[in-house]
Amino acid sequence: MDTSEAAVQYRIQTWINIFADCKQSGMTVQQYCDANQLSRDSYYYWYKKIRVMTLKQAAPSIVPIGTTNPVMEQNSVPKNTIATGHMLVPSTLTLQMGDISLTVTEATPDSLLRRTIRILREVK
Repeated sequence: MDTSEAAVQYRIQTWINIFADCKQSGMTVQQYCDANQLSRDSYYYWYKKIRVMTLKQAAPSIVPIGTTNPVMEQNSVPKNTIATGHMLVPSTLTLQMGDISLTVTEATPDSLLRRTIRILREVK
């Protein structure tokens, strides 16, 4: 790691600590920045930069999923299937991150999906 890369890593870690401290303080971002002589623009610049970087590193790999559903007649189509040519495939979405797999169907309650996404965002 060269000097400039080390400096960037130091800044990133410094801002991660600032974000955590701001969250723990219970203050708004503006209040926290005012109290700590920080630029609100710098706060959000680094917040976005680190968030995008983190999301790129944690991006799930897309894994093709086969179907076990046999070809069905059009009048017997289950509610949660999509016709693709001559085959019917359940309308599901499966995300895989490492050894964690999340499958979402049309029957998945919105409230459960929102809670799950909120929890995943908070995990470091």
